[in-house]
Amino acid sequence: MSKKMRPESLMMSYGYKPELSEGAIKCPIFQTSTFVFKNAEEGKAFFELAYGHRKKKEGEELGLIYSRINNPDLEVLENRLTLWDEAEECAVFESGMSAISAILLEFLKPGDLLLISSPLYGGSDHFIKKILPKFNINVLAFRVGQSKEEIIQLIKDSGLASKLALVYIETPANPTNDLIDIQACSEIARHFSAPDKPVYFEGIQKPPC
Repeated sequence: MSKKMRPESLMMSYGYKPELSEGAIKCPIFQTSTFVFKNAEEGKAFFELAYGHRKKKEGEELGLIYSRINNPDLEVLENRLTLWDEAEECAVFESGMSAISAILLEFLKPGDLLLISSPLYGGSDHFIKKILPKFNINVLAFRVGQSKEEIIQLIKDSGLASKLALVYIETPANPTNDLIDIQACSEIARHFSAPDKPVYFEGIQKPPC
């Protein structure tokens, strides 16, 4: 029976295949923007998968196309970061706001309701309250200290409960360092979820500023 290794040990080699890098023990730094395809058909298959034009086949991996999308170093980093939360997938971004905006634009569409904690980091606050409404996305904020029951009632009173698509929180809050109840927010998302319309929960834990 194999012993389950801790992330600290797995991080030393997880996600890296030396045979793909001339046998180098440690992952080299790949300073390239583009990659060679064996043929046009392979390149076509890589692009189809990268842009979501088809689903992965069994055992298929996303091929290397362009460093802005993926590269060996980025893939190794993302694979190793999944170890800490035992996550299925991980995505690395160049800044916090690029990660936040990508998540919001991925899971929200016109007419949806976004529930947020308050206060938020200034960049998040601006994007959510000034940019998202331009896409006809509704925003509802709850205060620190409100109970789960109070927040659920707040959502119902908005008249948009059926449109709730995402719960987004930042904790500790910036700049107050108030703590948001992560479990309660996750339960709120589950409360309004349905098999045909799940409500997503995104919580960002930030170090105190």
